[in-house]
Order: sequence, then structure tokens, then C-alpha cells
Amino acid sequence: MKTLHTSLILTGDAARAIVVKSLAQCERAIGASLGPLGRGLMYDGGSGGPRHANNGLAIARQIAQEEGAWSVAPRILRDALWDAQRELGDGTARIACMAISMHAVAAKRVEQGVSPGLLARALGELAARLPALLERQRRESPGACAMAHSACDHADIAASVAQMPEALCDEGAISVVEGYRPGVELAQFAGFCMEVQADRAGVTVREQGARIEMDGVHVLVVNEILDDFGPLARVMEQFVSRAKSLVVVARGIQGAARATLAANRAGLGMHVLGLLPADTGLSAMHVLEDLCAMTGATLVSEETGISIERVRPAMLGRAGRLIVQGGRAIFVEPAGERETIANRRDLITREAAAQRYVALDRERLLRRAARMGGGWGELRVAGRTAWETAECIDGASAALAATRAAAHGVVAGGGIALMQLADALVAEHPAHATVAQDAALEALVRGCRAIATRIAGNAGVEPGALQVPPDVADPLSATLAILRHAVSLAMTLLTIEVLIC
Repeated sequence: MKTLHTSLILTGDAARAIVVKSLAQCERAIGASLGPLGRGLMYDGGSGGPRHANNGLAIARQIAQEEGAWSVAPRILRDALWDAQRELGDGTARIACMAISMHAVAAKRVEQGVSPGLLARALGELAARLPALLERQRRESPGACAMAHSACDHADIAASVAQMPEALCDEGAISVVEGYRPGVELAQFAGFCMEVQADRAGVTVREQGARIEMDGVHVLVVNEILDDFGPLARVMEQFVSRAKSLVVVARGIQGAARATLAANRAGLGMHVLGLLPADTGLSAMHVLEDLCAMTGATLVSEETGISIERVRPAMLGRAGRLIVQGGRAIFVEPAGERETIANRRDLITREAAAQRYVALDRERLLRRAARMGGGWGELRVAGRTAWETAECIDGASAALAATRAAAHGVVAGGGIALMQLADALVAEHPAHATVAQDAALEALVRGCRAIATRIAGNAGVEPGALQVPPDVADPLSATLAILRHAVSLAMTLLTIEVLIC
């Protein structure tokens, strides 16, 4: 006999009650991280020992269960915060607290008889007024260092970000990476950089991990897997006789082609080298095309109709110097035409703008465009423990995002601008509004006031007694984006009408 497993189905007020209670637990954990006196979440990291989460997304990941009625809303929250983190780089704790506060009010009003559909529509209409209202809160920027410090609360990181050269201020020009030792270090580089595989064709085992430098290099770029150089071997003989440097960058180098490089390198010392791009598929082809634009090389590929047999010395690119270390190859003083490079950068930048909602693709495109500018850098940060290092990396990313966004305007930080926004919404609310419009206003006002209320609570004071230093500010554009994410998330949560236990 088969046993039938039945599920309990909850609808209406019963379902909304579970959603509200499960989100309240999330808000208590995430809200505790807000402000300078905020606290993180400790959790069991398994064999890695206890771990620490100190931002909205990291905390939401730990408290969201994977099954059961009580897990539905926390999982929606977690996924929404992941999308926001990829787009904004910061602000997930604020989004969570605002959205949960809005939803709690909205759910209560629905329980009192307000139509969820009408309430959501009224909330959307109010959200459309936010840009103009927030624009009124615009104020003078306190400076790059203050903006960076407001975002990360780390003096050394803030100072490094504030002192960054103007050439590295473009988005994508700086990568935040884990440093080699505790502290903050800004490393600047000149030239075009591309990530390469650890396997280097034509070198000895001892040279595989070593730093390699070559002067006056000629560059052959091949969007194929090379098995044999064929007639190109004659061109390579010219490099042997004239002691010139040649680097071959191809999707793959194997068989006779690899043996040819090894044989020539043995006789020429450091003058011949084969490199493979770290990217694969279309990404590899795009990087190879970037390299051609930067060095003036002609791409050997089926798409261009140029085979390896047809390569001539004039099709090779040039660079003043090549440095290969780790997984990176830097072409210093590449000889590509300025107009060609500018057109290529413009194309990549426009592609990045079109990918604004696909954060990972957009980030990759912006990094490519920045590196074609000839100047880029790494902000290397590290703490004394894994927790500190993770916090430093998150803080540095937030500081960079804040200082860039501040160029488009700032508002008072610490939730003050949102409190003022709430007051403006109340003051301009029509006297003869519908019940749904009144409910939407109440929900949005509660959400706007949630940040300052939480920061004050974490500091142990009443919201009215919260003292925010005048140099604490938030980027206007980021604040508006956080508002939009919070409203959208609250409206999504409001649609939950059925839960299956």
C-alpha cells in the first residue's frame, strides 16, 4: 500500500502572517549590522570554524533556509539582495530593512481590508515621485575621503581611495584584491593587461612560474589552436637571425608549434614565448581583438579570413616591453593607433551600458575598457584574520563605488535624507486620497524612516537623539537605487498569498 503525503496549504491572512514573522527574524539579524555601532552575525563555517557575516546579503544567505513555508520570504529576500549587490556593490542591509518595514505595514493594511493590487499600484505611483523629492535633499559633497570613510568606516582604505590618481577613477580601472600582508596598498600599472593561463608555451619547467620580461616585442595574435607554424617558421627564422623578440598569443599552442617555440627559445634565450588567454569562448576572442587594437596586430582567424600561412611581418603588433608574471601579461607602450584604440574602447563602453542589468558582464566590459586606457591598478587590502580581510575587501569595494557615485551628487547620510524624504511625502500627501493611497504612504514612510531608526537603536538612543556628523553623506544616485530596490522587493513580497507547508 502506498502512503500518500499531503501538504498543508495556507492562504490569505495565515500565509501573510508567516511571511511577516519570517521577515521580522531577518530584519533583526540584518538590521543589527547598520551604522558605526552595528554588529555582524557569527555562524558555524563547518571545518573552517566560526565565520562572520557583516552585510545584508551575507547575513541573508546564512539565515535563509532552503525548504518549508517559513523559508519562502527569506529566500526571495536573499535573491533580491544578491541582484542588488551585483548592481550597486553596497546597500543590501538598507534595502532589506526598508523593504521589510514597508511590507509589514502593507501586510497589516491588507489584513484590514485594503486590496493588495490597489495598494501595490499606489506604492508604485508614490515611488515614481521619489527622484524629484530626493533631488531636493542634494547637498555639497564633503570630499572623497569623507565619502569613502562613510562607506567603509576604515581610515586607511578611505585615505587610499581618496588619494587615487584621476587616471584610475574610471569604473573598472581599479580591481580590489586580497593583499599579501595586512594593510592597504595601491599598485599602479601602465600598459595593456590581459589574464593568461599559467601554461606558457616554449619555456622550461623552471621558467613556468617565473617572471619573464622581453623588450621590443613583436606580437602575433591567433584566434585558433596552433598545431604547426608551417610557412611562418621562415618568419621566425628572421627573428632568430636578428635577435628580435616574438610573443605568440593564441587560444592553444600544441604539437609541432609548441616544439618549434621551445627549440627557438632554447637558442634565443628570452626572445620567443607563447601565451594562452585565460578566457574561453567568445570572451577569449574579444580579449584577443582588444590586444590587436592595442598593439596594431592583425588577428589571424577564420572570421577575418587570414590563416597562419598568410601571415606576414607587417601583420605583427608591437609593444615596447612585455612583462609576464603569475596569471598576467602586461604589454607596455603598445604601438596601436590611437583612433583604433579609442573606437574599440567606445564600443566596449557602449556594450557595458547595454548590460547595466547584468552586473558580471558589465563589470568585465568596464575592466576591459579601462585597461585599454593604458593605466589601471589594484587596491590590495588584507586584515590579520580571514574575517578582517573579507570586511576590508567589501569595504574597499563600497568605498570605490561611493566615491565614483558621489560625482553625481550626494545627500545626508545615516538615514537623515530618507527621514527628510518621508517628511516631504507626508507634507505633500493629498487630503482626499484613497484608502489604498493612504496605506501606500504609511508603508513608504515607515520604510524611509527604518534606516535612521535602526542606526539609532544600534547606538542605544532614540531616533530623535541620533547625531550624524555633517561629513557623513551618501551618493544621491545610490540612495535612489536603494529606494527603488526596496520598493520593488516590498511589492514582490506583498504578492505572496499562498504557502505550502
